This record gives sequence, structure tokens and C-alpha cells, in this order.
Amino acid sequence: MSLLIPFTTFRARLTFRWTLAVGLLLGIANIAVYTGAHLYLHRWMDSNVRTVAATEAASSTDGMSGVHLHEEPFAQLGTGGFTEKLVQIFDGNGDLLLQSTALAGLAPVVPPDAVRAALSGDAPLLSTTVEGRPVRMAVLTATRGAQRYAVAVGLFADDIEQGLSMLAWLLGSVWLVGLAATGAIGYALASRALAPVARITERAAWIAQGNFDARLDAPIQNDEVGRMSVLLNSMLDRLRAAVAANQRFAADASHELRGPLTAMAGEVDVALRHPRSAEGYADTLRHVRERLTALTLLAEDLILLARTQEGARAVVLRELELATLVEAAFHRVETQASARGITLHRAGLEHVHVYGDPALLARVIDNVVENAVHYNRDGGLVQVSARVQEPPPGTWASPIVQIDVRDTGTGIPDTEREQVFERFFRLDQSRARHSGGSGLGLAICREVLRLHGGTIRVGTSSPEGTTLEIRLPGRGPESATGDDLTSAGMNAGVADRTDRPRP
Repeated sequence: MSLLIPFTTFRARLTFRWTLAVGLLLGIANIAVYTGAHLYLHRWMDSNVRTVAATEAASSTDGMSGVHLHEEPFAQLGTGGFTEKLVQIFDGNGDLLLQSTALAGLAPVVPPDAVRAALSGDAPLLSTTVEGRPVRMAVLTATRGAQRYAVAVGLFADDIEQGLSMLAWLLGSVWLVGLAATGAIGYALASRALAPVARITERAAWIAQGNFDARLDAPIQNDEVGRMSVLLNSMLDRLRAAVAANQRFAADASHELRGPLTAMAGEVDVALRHPRSAEGYADTLRHVRERLTALTLLAEDLILLARTQEGARAVVLRELELATLVEAAFHRVETQASARGITLHRAGLEHVHVYGDPALLARVIDNVVENAVHYNRDGGLVQVSARVQEPPPGTWASPIVQIDVRDTGTGIPDTEREQVFERFFRLDQSRARHSGGSGLGLAICREVLRLHGGTIRVGTSSPEGTTLEIRLPGRGPESATGDDLTSAGMNAGVADRTDRPRP
């Protein structure tokens, strides 16, 4: 079990596999080199033996009679290196007639089968040993008149065998040294390559301890590790946003739900302590029911806002007629607007389309129209208009539809133009929740539009009125018709709701 401990790290396993792969390749290369050298040297040896044997066979019968040997003048060679020639001559019956000095006193080194094969016209090649030394021999036929002879000529092959043995040791040593060097270099390279991963692991461990605001170091190079760092940072951003959204949801729910729940509990306690008529109890229940309805809508708004900020599911973008969305919103506030003498007007919406989720964009239009009615003066005007901004020629971009929602209210102070998009902010604090809404409407609008690649802002505001500007991808009557689109990379955890929205 202890032998497996060094391989528990990825660096060690990577080094081991790298060394094993290189070792196998180097071993195969060494075997190929040795095999090639072995074949070449033995073929070279066979060629030399055949050449010497042919010369000896031809010259063995060049005398006046019979056969004879040609001994080398070894004395003249001095101390220089040479390969001694070995010769044995057999008669037609296979009996040994002559042999060279080096074979004096020795029995025939050529088996009878090889002698008979040579006398039959073959030229066998064979390996044998002489006094423990390897010899390569060729047996040829020589003739003198009607007499046939078998001439066996050989050369010592121990030099070749020693050379091959030295080559084997050399290749083995090279393999061992190469294997050790490969392991060391592989470990060093693996350590260097995995150093960024080690830093990422350390930073991730620190983040896992609760430091959610920390991020991985920015990548130096745009390689696999660099892209992984970018993706992990993006994931951490989304996780941090989700955690923050949940924290805000918990805080907002605790803050906003405490008041209505306390009021309902108070009304129930009073009803229980003070007996009253059936009509009185019914009146109390109606008040509690109204507060429960308000709490339900508030909870739905909180959930919608939290999930929109998290981004939890894909949003399907469809091409929607802006005029239809606005008409639906006017219909929902028609009673409230008529009671206060407020005129609802739309202009320039024909043939204008926007791309978005039908339920979510309907919620946005409903919220801004209801806000325009709610914060308007009696007898005022709410006007919704649109214009299309085409992209520059030659660019692959969608046209932008700008929707202007104008009212004739008292305006928004300059210091509060961004605050109106914050959660639970109300322009008229004196009216509180009874008439000022939950304060989530415009916050929901901003998050939903951000999800669709759009924006919302206060365009102009003065004592004569306010204009909200909404910008969304879409098209006008002159733009190319688009099919249904699916947002890429835009996710929202939202629940479709088509009931009456509130600001």
C-alpha cells in the first residue's frame, strides 16, 4: 500500500505516465537499432564468408594435381588486427583431406549433411564453434577433372558478437539514463505546468471558507488554465450574485412581511377580545383577506426579483407586437385612470416589435404604465410612444426599440432618479404601502430588462411630468422579419405571471 502513496498526486501520476510512455518509445527504438545492427553485421559477415569461400574454392584446384590450401602469411601482418581464415577440404566421399593450420588436430567442424549438400551442388551457410569461438562457414564445391571436392571456409565471428554485446550494453545504459532524465524533466515540467492549478486550488479553498468576494488571479496567458480561471471567476460572480440575492430576499421578506403580519395579528386579537356581530367579524375577515392578498402579491414580487437576479433558467425570446402589450396594460389600468380623469394615449406603436419573453415584458409594460397613472395628477395624460434605431449598415446587430412612457405628474427629483429603481423605494413616503405600492415595480423592470439585454432609465423629469425610457432589441416596419429567438447566455429563474402587476 505504501508503494501507491507517491502516485496519489496528479503531478506524480502525470510524471509516471509520461516517463512510461517515453521509456516504451525509447525501448522500442533501442530494440530497432540493435535488430538493425544485428541483421546488417550478420549479412555483412555472410557476404565476406561467401567471398572468401569462393576464392578459396577456385584456387584450391589451380595446382598441377589434386587440391591444396592457401595459407595466409600471418607473420607479415605483425600485430595488426585480422580475421583468421579456417579451411577444411573433403573428398567426394566426405572424408577430410586437408585443413588449415588453425584447425590442426581437430575433428571436422562441418557436419556431414553440409558436406553432402555441397557435393550435391548446394552452397550451405552454417554457424559452428571452434574451441569455444563462434565461426560462420560456407561450404562450396570444387572440381578437378571428374573428382569433386567440398571446400568449407569459415571466419571467426566473435568480433561481431562482442560488438553486438557492447551495443546492447550501450543501448541499455542509454535507455536507463534517458528514463531517469525523462522522469526528472517530466516532473519539473509537470510541476511548472500545474503551478497555476495549485494556486487556483489554494485560492478556491480560501473562497470555500466563506470569502465569497475573493476571485482567482487574472490569467497571464489565454491558455487552458487561463480560460479555466476566467470561467471559474464568472461562476463565482454568479454564485455571489445568487447568495446576495438570497440574502436580500431574506432581509426584504423579513422587513416587508413583518408589518402586515403584525397588523393582521392585531386585528385578529382585537376581534377575539371584543365580541361583535357577525357583520363585524365579516368586516374583520375582509380586512385580513385584503392584507393576505397584498402579502401574496408582495411575496410573488420578491420571488420574481430574487430569481431574476440569480438567473436560473433559459428565457425564450419571441417577437412580440408592442401595440398589443401596451393595449393590454391600458386595459388593466383603465378603471383607475377613468376614475381620476387620466387620458391613456399611444403613438407610433404600429408595426413595432420587440424580442422578449411575453409574460416578463408584459410585466414591465404593466408596471411602468401603472406607475405613470399612479403618480399622475388628476385629469392628466399618460402617453406611450416608440421609435426604432437601426444599426449601422454592415453590422450584425439587432435594431433597438426605444419606448417612451410619459406622464404629467409632479416629476422626480434629480437626486432620486436612480433610487426609484432600487427595491422598496417609494417617492411618496407619506402614503406608505396603502397607496404607494410595494416599491418593487421598477426594480423588477430593471432586472427583467437587463435579462433581455435592455435598459430602463429616467429620460426627462420636471414639475410638468416624467418620461421613462425603455430600450430593447426589436424591429420596426422597415427591419427584416426575425424568427423566434432563444437567448444565448441569458438565464432567469422567474415564474410567468399575467395577473395585475403593481409598481
